[in-house]
Amino acid sequence: MKPFFSPGISFRQFAASRNMVLITCLVAVISVSMGQDFLRAGLYHSGYYFSESFMFSSFWWLFIPLGCLQGMISRKFMSDHPAKRLGIVIVIQLLHLFVFPLFLWILSGLFYYHQFAYLQTLMFTLSEHGIHLALIYPIPVIWGLVMQPAKQDLLAEQVASSHYVTVLEITEGTTRHLVQVGEILYISANTPYITIHLRGKRHLLHESLKSITGRLDPAIYTRVHKSCLVNITRVSSYTSRLNGDYDLTMDNGAAVRLSRHFAAGFKQRMNDIHRVD
Repeated sequence: MKPFFSPGISFRQFAASRNMVLITCLVAVISVSMGQDFLRAGLYHSGYYFSESFMFSSFWWLFIPLGCLQGMISRKFMSDHPAKRLGIVIVIQLLHLFVFPLFLWILSGLFYYHQFAYLQTLMFTLSEHGIHLALIYPIPVIWGLVMQPAKQDLLAEQVASSHYVTVLEITEGTTRHLVQVGEILYISANTPYITIHLRGKRHLLHESLKSITGRLDPAIYTRVHKSCLVNITRVSSYTSRLNGDYDLTMDNGAAVRLSRHFAAGFKQRMNDIHRVD
């Protein structure tokens, strides 16, 4: 499974963007809730009290601290098991259900002439917002389950890529060349050597093509012939020979033959790197 986010974006940046979206949605919901109170008051010809409507909208405010608390508990206890996550969700839902009436009871007692009864507000919350509690708090759990395979795949790719070389040290006589693998156009076999082709120059390396293939990232360096390995990112075009084989043109103008036996794998790599059809 491919990640649902750009590889150039870290999970921390992704989480920050997600949190900003959630807060924006929450502000929108609070505004809509207070707007509904205003319209309801006009429909039933009753008084509309902004402060009271704003206070009752605190039901939605509580999703921010309690949602953060849910995340903290999940991370602290490493609650990756679905049953543990469900238990945490239920606890947070009950906490929200009982804290909201208490919050209104305290605020109304401090700033209003009448104090809202706790049990009456609790029953109102359960009947009016019970469905919201049931639907909203499980969202992070469901999201985590959906994103987990993508995170695991990305981690696996990062671990795997750390084993691939980024620089080749090539000795020619008394001179040692440090070649950045990203600058390699293609590598051809010339037993018992291989030839490293760069833009405008090439080097001989006493190594087999099979051995060097295992040291390079297979997502970028792929076989196009039994005796040739190319850097996908350096291919500028490829043309069919109408017999199953292709002629590759590298970005320095060099031509390399693509065997029909490796064509399917090459095209898949090209699609993965360049996102072409």
